[in-house]
Amino acid sequence: MNIAISARNFTLTDAMTEFAGRKLAKLKRFEHHIIDGNLVLEKDKSISIVELTLRVKHSTINCKVNTQDIYQGIIDVAKKAERQLQKYEEKFRERKRIAAKTRRV
Repeated sequence: MNIAISARNFTLTDAMTEFAGRKLAKLKRFEHHIIDGNLVLEKDKSISIVELTLRVKHSTINCKVNTQDIYQGIIDVAKKAERQLQKYEEKFRERKRIAAKTRRV
């Protein structure tokens, strides 16, 4: 799983990159679905926008959060992505189960 981290309108610090890496490490359990990802951190005056785009096997998962604190935005976007990946995996398992059920022996 390779996730690229970039920043807009401010300089990205090593601490911020490390923090994002630790929070996105929770997505490792979905690693067999994720092809690659892109995390964009953006600052607009007093609002921080955090956007995560993950390419998975058959679709794309997008998560976007607007917050005051960029660190809280990273936490929120990681939670959103985890929920969406769980939903994606559940749909994938359900399709496999139904296909196996309808197969003749």
